[in-house]
Amino acid sequence: IDYGLRILLMSAVISAFTAVLLFLAVRMLLVRPIKRVVGDIQAYAANPEDANRIIQPSASVSELREAEEALQSLETQLTSALRQKDRLAQLGSAVAKVSHDLRNILTTAQLFTDRIEMSEDPAVKRMAPKLVNSISRAVKLCETTLTFGKAEEPAPKLDEVNLKELVEDVFEAEQLTRSDGEIIFIDTVPQGFTVRADSEQLYRVISNLVRNARQALESARQSGEVRVAAQEADKMLEISVSDTGPGLPEKARKHLFEAFHGGARKGGSGLGLAIASELIRGHGGELLLERSDENGTSFTIRLPR
Repeated sequence: IDYGLRILLMSAVISAFTAVLLFLAVRMLLVRPIKRVVGDIQAYAANPEDANRIIQPSASVSELREAEEALQSLETQLTSALRQKDRLAQLGSAVAKVSHDLRNILTTAQLFTDRIEMSEDPAVKRMAPKLVNSISRAVKLCETTLTFGKAEEPAPKLDEVNLKELVEDVFEAEQLTRSDGEIIFIDTVPQGFTVRADSEQLYRVISNLVRNARQALESARQSGEVRVAAQEADKMLEISVSDTGPGLPEKARKHLFEAFHGGARKGGSGLGLAIASELIRGHGGELLLERSDENGTSFTIRLPR
């Protein structure tokens, strides 16, 4: 009995000592690191835009360290996204203010062009309607920008649009602004080809694609062609805009339709294709990059019939 009691007492002492060691080990290896992670999360949540609050992995347990590294990556991406969002909000506010004042200036210019239309000069009579249409589009774009600051791009006002006439208007505008390079604009849209779309928004999309193609040729300082074609395919209408330029760089192709990321031209904002893609999605269609290599670039606009 005495021997058994001694063994029982010794076992109790060993168990208590083991329990204390286990408690201290768990507290040091798990509880304290987890509490530190929770504290870091709470500190980061208080000000997620402060990069100094991003967690720095320091756990000795491999599984917990992996969790800290994953959390660090997530917080870094979130901080970057919040900063970009803040910059975009500031940019949007500035653009809205500029658009407001620019609209007023263009409205005044519109009044002067109304008087120019009454001129008897044949050249003025021919060019005045183009000038009026350009200013009207600029005024409408300013109004759209102000609307975008409140919500998003307005829904398209669908109507039957003569695509060939619209493309001819785009080409005429581009021929006035092109440099001395030998750039040929080719319109192969069939006569009487119509699409159900918002004429102003479709004009902006095609004008953007044609302008990008012209600028790509001018930047490469080479002659070439910019071609617009259209055809019916299944239940969709396809409008293609292609050029014989140098093609898009790999970096631009990766983020082609993302605002401020897909700019291929030096000095470009990377907004044009992002806006064009959004406008086409509003029509229930899609804007696709068909190809881009040393032989040129081709975009396709797919719209429902």
